Amino acid sequence: MNNTFTVVKRDGSIEPLDISKATASLTWATHNIQNVSVSDIEMQSKLHFFDGIHTTYIEDIFIKTCDDLADLRNPNYDTVARNLKVLRLYKRVFGDVTPPSLRQFLTTMVESGHYHHDVLDADLDYLGTVIDHNLDFTFTSSGFDSLVNGYGLSADKQPLESPQFMFMAIAITAFHDYHITPLRYIEALYHGLSQFKLTLPSPEMRALRTGSFDIASCIIIEMGDSIDSWNEASAALVSHTTSSAGVGMDIAGIASLGDKVKNGTITHSGKIPVIKSIDADIGKASQNGRRGSATAYVNFFDPEIETIFALKSPRMPAEDRINDMSYGIKVNQVVYDRAINGGKLSLFSTRVATKLAELFYSSDIGAFTAYYEQCEADGLATAEIDARDFFIRSIAVEATETSAYYIINIDEINSNTPHLDPIKMANICIEYMAPTKPLSSTRRHSPDIGVCVLGNLNQGLIPIEQLPHYTNIMVRLQTHLMAKQQHPTPQANEFVRQYRDIGIGISNHAFWLASQSLRYGTPEALLAHDEWMEHFSFNLIKASMELAKEIGQAPALNRTNWRTHMPINRYNRNVDKLVSRQHSCDWNWLQQQVSIHGMANCGLAMVPPAETSAGPSNQTTGLEPIKDLLTIKDKQGTNYKQFAPLAIKLADKYEFAYDRNMNIPFIKHLAVTQKWIDKGISGNVFHNPEWNNGKVIAKDIIHELYIAKHYGVKGRYYHNTKIEDANDVTDGCAGGGCSV
Repeated sequence: MNNTFTVVKRDGSIEPLDISKATASLTWATHNIQNVSVSDIEMQSKLHFFDGIHTTYIEDIFIKTCDDLADLRNPNYDTVARNLKVLRLYKRVFGDVTPPSLRQFLTTMVESGHYHHDVLDADLDYLGTVIDHNLDFTFTSSGFDSLVNGYGLSADKQPLESPQFMFMAIAITAFHDYHITPLRYIEALYHGLSQFKLTLPSPEMRALRTGSFDIASCIIIEMGDSIDSWNEASAALVSHTTSSAGVGMDIAGIASLGDKVKNGTITHSGKIPVIKSIDADIGKASQNGRRGSATAYVNFFDPEIETIFALKSPRMPAEDRINDMSYGIKVNQVVYDRAINGGKLSLFSTRVATKLAELFYSSDIGAFTAYYEQCEADGLATAEIDARDFFIRSIAVEATETSAYYIINIDEINSNTPHLDPIKMANICIEYMAPTKPLSSTRRHSPDIGVCVLGNLNQGLIPIEQLPHYTNIMVRLQTHLMAKQQHPTPQANEFVRQYRDIGIGISNHAFWLASQSLRYGTPEALLAHDEWMEHFSFNLIKASMELAKEIGQAPALNRTNWRTHMPINRYNRNVDKLVSRQHSCDWNWLQQQVSIHGMANCGLAMVPPAETSAGPSNQTTGLEPIKDLLTIKDKQGTNYKQFAPLAIKLADKYEFAYDRNMNIPFIKHLAVTQKWIDKGISGNVFHNPEWNNGKVIAKDIIHELYIAKHYGVKGRYYHNTKIEDANDVTDGCAGGGCSV
């Protein structure tokens, strides 16, 4: 290497390049790491050296070189890059390679205005002995970047905190004012986060420790059929979007195009202007520099359904498209039956077929079908469409081309739920479901806006015997956090007060399977997962029951059937065809305890997207199979090279999302999971055109929808189609709010 180069040091002085100084960090970073070469790193790096280079830039070049060298043949360069990144971060944040004491760091951050003073409200001397900075060296290289760049605080583009200080500050903020033994829960949450056993949603990771409590991930709003409700919904949409929440918006109750209003003097303009208004409202608001997100929900029998299906279509004139919205299509068994039998679907205005919506949201599919057929016989339909064409041309084609038409099985939602009031919609990622009512200025203090806070347990790292501990932490954490948040609307605040609805899910399922040599869809895998999920569900409910003894039951618990029904009483019995075994937990005892003490929460479990936080903790996302052993994820213009957990060791154990015939085995895992949780699953499907001469076959998509419905799965989120040589740009949640 050319030693005639000069370098600019951190203090601005200039001196000749001393390569031994430049590579000292490399020697340290590669110590005891097999199959890496300092000389190879030097040789690759020297191509980017120039006279007058800053010493900090030399560090960046070494890191970039190691990131580039890391691949499936040379995975250990990823570890070297991580080591160099930790070293660089420490120098930038602390001005030294050794972190200061916890008390010193937190005090400095409070005095500088970056942390809220709550972080000092704990036994910092004791917690200083708990914090373990060595855990900064358990990240992957991309995981370290994902955490620091995605969640870390910065000033003038310079980082301000290290991962362990971040985790500890979050834990202190969350539990410093807890009603019993706060220190115990601070320590437990810190360990859960730092050991990657627990993951929190993006709003919480960014806000906790700063004094902000804009931590809701999802809200759901029902827009009624009146100007008053439109105005209320519009204001709520803007307010909650600017508070970092993704918004599910039900517009199914709005009159249809051509309906007579004002005593028949004018005709209604229908739902398209309303959708355009929603799109404009979320465009007003930004979330950390990104546009807000909303999913609009409509019923399958809506007279405007075909127009709504075309709103993102490339065949629609550009000026008529609404490209930044997603759409949830609510279906039930009638759609499936008529498609099977080659029948027609009749479209109705709910102003004409007045009882149709009410029956649609009940669990009585027989009553809905009878009334639907009576409306047909009475000639009330505005139009008919072919049921198979509804699936093929609309759901299959449009969903394949845009990936933004989601399916929810409204009858499965209202059958397998603890809520007695009807559920009419889901959130932007289709996993959060709760009762709503149309917003009204006359009912602003009613619990009409559903709110969810969420988090995930790492199934790959938490054995069954540890589930009581981690479910207890998460139930207490999210219940406590949501009580402290002040939402921008009184309807949301009242919902939180009455329902205390939370959504705890799981992630890293693909790694969990691979680590046990289990294959998606096999009897052995389904049996093992069913047992794990049973303990997961049992211990969430138990934790909520125990919490109710301390803080009282959720005020709206009488609007649920928790006192008389457990998950074992509610699920779709077709799942028993997939897996059947004796229960491992004492459900009779738990039912008795809940009947006596109640529960602190009306809702507990769902499976959200885990795309965002899967990066820092290097987990596989949610329940899904991996796309590859090594993927390049493009997030906001930055590429992250992510290895599957233990990619080399488990290379022959992993299964891949775009493998032939993977969707049906995967759907079986969705079904077994759905059996045990009270809300939904943000589950994707994957299609590879290579299977069928470059085409995605519509009948395969429809078959998968039938199978999922048969086993009680409540919905389908993204339809992903493989594109050759494309980076993985999926963000997991349309707005990032639900991503844990």
